[in-house]
Amino acid sequence: MIILKIFFKNVSKSLLALLIMLCLLAAAGCSADGFGNREDTAASENQNAKVQVEEEETESADTEVSAFSLDENTQAGPGDLTVQFLDVGQGSATLIRQSGHTMLVDGGDRETSSFVVSFLKEQGITSLDYVVVSHFDSDHLAGIIGVLNAFECSTVLAPDYEGDTKLYESFLSTVEEKELPVIYPRLGDTFSFAESSFRVVSPVSYEYRDANSNSLGIRLEYGENSFLMCGDCTEESEQDMLYLDTAVESDVYAANHHGSKYSNSQEFLGAVSPEYVVISCGAGNSYGHPDASVLLEVQKLGAGLLRTDLQGTVTAVSDGKNITFDREICMDYRSGTEVAEGGTQEGVKEKPPVDSSDDGITGQNGEDSSEGQAQYILNTNTMKFHLLECGSAKDIADENKKLSTDARESIIDQGYTPCKRCSP
Repeated sequence: MIILKIFFKNVSKSLLALLIMLCLLAAAGCSADGFGNREDTAASENQNAKVQVEEEETESADTEVSAFSLDENTQAGPGDLTVQFLDVGQGSATLIRQSGHTMLVDGGDRETSSFVVSFLKEQGITSLDYVVVSHFDSDHLAGIIGVLNAFECSTVLAPDYEGDTKLYESFLSTVEEKELPVIYPRLGDTFSFAESSFRVVSPVSYEYRDANSNSLGIRLEYGENSFLMCGDCTEESEQDMLYLDTAVESDVYAANHHGSKYSNSQEFLGAVSPEYVVISCGAGNSYGHPDASVLLEVQKLGAGLLRTDLQGTVTAVSDGKNITFDREICMDYRSGTEVAEGGTQEGVKEKPPVDSSDDGITGQNGEDSSEGQAQYILNTNTMKFHLLECGSAKDIADENKKLSTDARESIIDQGYTPCKRCSP
């Protein structure tokens, strides 16, 4: 009996040990399975996260190049270049976009600074590749300061001359405080912008006494299309550009100095030869912009006219071959003065004959030759001939000036060479 008890006791212990061992093995198996499941879950989560990031990046990339609506009338397709001439009253501000890249040329006056900032925010813009300051007049610079305080900016381009106003000092302080890189470009410098590029076309130098003549001008190119914007560039600066054979021919021309008669010379407009002319100015402004003489030249060129004073913000969209606008071509050729006075559009009158007596020019026999028959002004000293409106002709000494009604070929046969500025 005692032997049996010992036998069963040992067997029970063995069975108990065996059971304990089996339980431990089972537990170990479960634990191993548990760790395997967590590793699989973590890998799965990482994979899902990676897929989600890739999907977000894809969505972000698609967003940058997808079509977007500028307004109810205008759509910009992927890669299209859009140029918006903002209605900032008597000032200038141009927003340029392409493939997620953004550039602002001038920012309008103090009164419209908040509008420009709000407009950019409404367009979903958070940063700017370029901010271009044409010159330091308030109606171009004030809004720029507001924009630089509201948005990130990669590069600022500004003309290389010093202003003498508190606004100019504020601009410098803003740039310094935000540690923004500023480039003072020279004639011919070229910059890349998305699939486009732009080249500096003015000024020829920064040595003009008139700050307007120092305006930084650019020619923006995309494919076969081009846009010319030269701030408040004066006739003096225009003539120097032509003298150096600066390429200014463009499809769209933002009229210099809001359509002032002291800019937009006949020779310069002829060299630009625009298909469209956009004039940024305020309705009924006190300067009379745009001037009737400029509007007449635009009409003679057969260029399509668009005006912010009468049509509000004007948007152009280029696909590299064709340019479309969100506004109908304006057939209203009233000057700023006529608009201010409430005059109605009745067509444009022809310019009166040029009165050469204003320039102290007399005929060959000392008689007044202001009957409008003369076609050219001859310089008997330099043996060059000019158009009547050429700025260089005003500097000719009276004793060397001579009006001529002869044909161009006849004048050349007489030994005269054409002026390079006005290209008669």
